[in-house]
Amino acid sequence: MPIPPLPSLTVARALPRNLDVLVVGYTGEGLREVPAAVGSAFSKRFGTLPAEMAETLGAKPGDNHFVTLPAAGNGPRIVVVGLESAQPTAEDLRRSAGAGVRHAADMAGSSQLSVAVALGTTDAAEAQAVAEGALLGSYGYTPISGKVNDRAGGIEAITVVHGARDKLDGVAGAAETVARAVVTAREWVNIPANLLYPGSFADQVRELVSRTRIGIDVLDENALARDGYGGLLAVGGGSSRPPRLVRLSYRPRGAKAHLALVGKGITFDTGGLNLKPAEGMYTMKCDMAGAAAVLAATWAIAQLGLKINVTTY
Repeated sequence: MPIPPLPSLTVARALPRNLDVLVVGYTGEGLREVPAAVGSAFSKRFGTLPAEMAETLGAKPGDNHFVTLPAAGNGPRIVVVGLESAQPTAEDLRRSAGAGVRHAADMAGSSQLSVAVALGTTDAAEAQAVAEGALLGSYGYTPISGKVNDRAGGIEAITVVHGARDKLDGVAGAAETVARAVVTAREWVNIPANLLYPGSFADQVRELVSRTRIGIDVLDENALARDGYGGLLAVGGGSSRPPRLVRLSYRPRGAKAHLALVGKGITFDTGGLNLKPAEGMYTMKCDMAGAAAVLAATWAIAQLGLKINVTTY
């Protein structure tokens, strides 16, 4: 399964030179952060501050509420995204960054945009949360279709502006790992069940962990029968696709705790003896989301080098 490429990510203390869109946060106390150069150019061009225009256009605090301000000359367009609080948590920042970047992606058309996100982060943990949200906000599933996709635009590069003096080493890499794991799970959930069935799902997991320190064991129908997995065989017996059980094991040196993860991996649940109605069938390709989540999480734990033993089913 080819994972869609993520935009390039940079965590920096200044805006990039070539910038199309700037995402900033709005609270009940006004804009949280606008780089001085952008604010000055905006004021000179429009005779008002970005915060004043944002309020005139109806900016409000709150997740997923945003307004768009025009570009000042060659400067970027400004997306003002609402924040839940004047002192947002890392999760607040993650969600608002995602909302802002999704809005920027909707503005792309057929263009590839460079986007900066400046939400006034105060430490490295907040900067990573913003980076994760921004990357995830850029994701969009491309449906499998015989039609040519004539909208090839989107987000090409993301810069997270972080003005604090914290060390930023590793922030971008960690955010990219987390985002890639989430996108992998999302892709699995979105793939239709005629393409993602027990055997192909297990094969994709094997490919994902092939170059890691994660051990993998895939039990096919013969192994399941030999070891007494009657429940899985009974459920899988209703399909022409035989069942699989995937078991992952991650054992780093120095681990002092052991985490067990279990995720439901039924790739399509028709409802068994009493078939679901059509409306109930629509999202049954998502019935394996639990497995997608724990398998991708195990990969992320290994990529981040966390000192914890993990066993995943």
